[in-house]
Amino acid sequence: MTQVDERAALAPRTILEHAELLHFTHPDGPLPDGGRPYPDAERHAALPQTGRRTAASNKALVDLVTSVYRAEPAAARARFALAEALRSVGITSRGGGPLIEAVASFDPRWRHRVGRHLACTGTERSQVLVGLILLGGVAGPDDALPVRLLGLLSRHFGEPAIRVLRQIPAADDLIWLAERSDPPRHAHAVSALCALADPATFAWLLREGVRSGEPSAEHARSVAATVDLPDLLSADGPAGRRPGAGEAPFLHLGEGEVVAQAGRLLATMMGREAGNAELRRYADAGAALAGFTRGVGRMRPGLDRYAMVVSVLADLHAGQAATLPLPEGELSAMRAALERLLDEPDWAAVRADAEQSADPATRHRAQWALATRTACRLTPLPAEPAGQTPPDGAPPDGGRSSLAIRVAVGDPGRHGGVETRIFIDGRPIVGEAFDKGPSEQPEYLLGPEHRLRAGDEPHEVRLAEAECTEGCCGALYVTVERQGGEVVWRDWRNPDRTGVDLPSYRFAAADYDAEVARAESDHSWEWPDRTVARLLRARLRAEPDLLGRWDCDPGWVSAWPHDLGRVQVAYFHPRRPSLADEPWLQFVAVIDLPPGEPESVADAVVRQLADIDPRRPEWLSGGSAEAAVALGFDWPPARRPS
Repeated sequence: MTQVDERAALAPRTILEHAELLHFTHPDGPLPDGGRPYPDAERHAALPQTGRRTAASNKALVDLVTSVYRAEPAAARARFALAEALRSVGITSRGGGPLIEAVASFDPRWRHRVGRHLACTGTERSQVLVGLILLGGVAGPDDALPVRLLGLLSRHFGEPAIRVLRQIPAADDLIWLAERSDPPRHAHAVSALCALADPATFAWLLREGVRSGEPSAEHARSVAATVDLPDLLSADGPAGRRPGAGEAPFLHLGEGEVVAQAGRLLATMMGREAGNAELRRYADAGAALAGFTRGVGRMRPGLDRYAMVVSVLADLHAGQAATLPLPEGELSAMRAALERLLDEPDWAAVRADAEQSADPATRHRAQWALATRTACRLTPLPAEPAGQTPPDGAPPDGGRSSLAIRVAVGDPGRHGGVETRIFIDGRPIVGEAFDKGPSEQPEYLLGPEHRLRAGDEPHEVRLAEAECTEGCCGALYVTVERQGGEVVWRDWRNPDRTGVDLPSYRFAAADYDAEVARAESDHSWEWPDRTVARLLRARLRAEPDLLGRWDCDPGWVSAWPHDLGRVQVAYFHPRRPSLADEPWLQFVAVIDLPPGEPESVADAVVRQLADIDPRRPEWLSGGSAEAAVALGFDWPPARRPS
């Protein structure tokens, strides 16, 4: 071996070379574990680990880079000096914000030459990250290839690489990286593509920009606005407008494919996974819904599309779409168009075939679709056009209001949730008044605490909570009180806002009591797993010693539409959290359900929890390391440093 070969063999592999080798073996998808371990893993582990960067450590990094820039105005020397200075610096992608601002005033040519050197030859992650930060805003098309390869190392370099590619701009490279990124980085790339608004990317954004159950779902509204969904729907199909010069060639998506993808975007904006009332925030929601319902007949039938149409139909009855200020009669016309489509023989056959499928998840989804369509027919329709509020909030007849309660279950194929929809005079009152999160679950409002029942003593009820938490973005409360032969809902409030613009409502007490009692006893919306969860909850409540023998206090019990054949049971040891400075731990048992009737399945789960110590390390999910030590448990090891 020559001296040159020996030096090459001893030289540490650059991080870019590491990314290239991994991409060669995994060309089409995200790299395993985000490309970790990196070549500098041992050296990085030896650096002081300070956790989240502080203002002082951020300032030290800015001072280091700035001092090299001032001391070495010649990039040829500065690139080596800065590389050496960064060897002892631990930095994460979340620590670059102040540095991004600081280098904005640097000479662009210096930034480009030094940044490219660090990014392409760096053997330490601090060198590569600073290199990408320096390249932001000064990189050119020739830099796109190494930058996108570094972006494959998603945890550390995905977001900085996306920022550089956006500023080049390099839309094709952003798409390339998005298709090979983990969900968070895919979402960042989608956001960057929406900001670029390059018509050549619109077809990809429409088809791939939003993934169900992933962070990119939050960008459904941005994607719809970027591609101009109403205009796009008017152009789809044989009778549509042909794309003009510079516009995206959508016709290759196939007959009705634009309608199908538009429906998917609309259904996503309607769901919990997209965040907080995204459909209502979408300025063109009414026009897009109208275009979609006009074009649904061009779609080819399939179970995903059947479920998507059912989701949109349900929202037109009782969700965000039902609260839009649409022209009179348009809401009813949209509902009717979707009902007609689902009743057509080819579409009806889709659900019938799914009900006979050998796949339990497919059968479950078909049963959900049938139950949801049935619930739509039972949903109270508003006396006023959707989105119109009667003068001064008074009921249509100027007297008492009517109350109706329905449970809505989201599409199990799209990580749908469960919530309690409340209608006053046919209006989805919670959806109109609160847009930060879903209505409460039925177990909360209609469970054994009987929160909606009215007594002589007024009590406050939380009807909805922000998706994040009440302490972050608020909740919707109302005070319920019985006054003789009437029940009154009054004093609406949101802790996050000053005043809620809703009047008091009065209901005939007999009608009110009957509707609440009916809703509490109606479990027709449940699927078997949710029934098991309800039975388990009742058993643990009635027999506290079942978990008490293990010094555990029961918490919540639930089953989710998309997690078929499983329940989750939460419990605390040895007590629930309180203001007292006492240690506690939370466990969440994830239990696969055996086959059988819900009653016998619930009995089997109770035996499993009662006979075998449920305080298992793999189920430990809350508390603290200090509490674990105090209570004699091992806190789960931290994730391997990356």
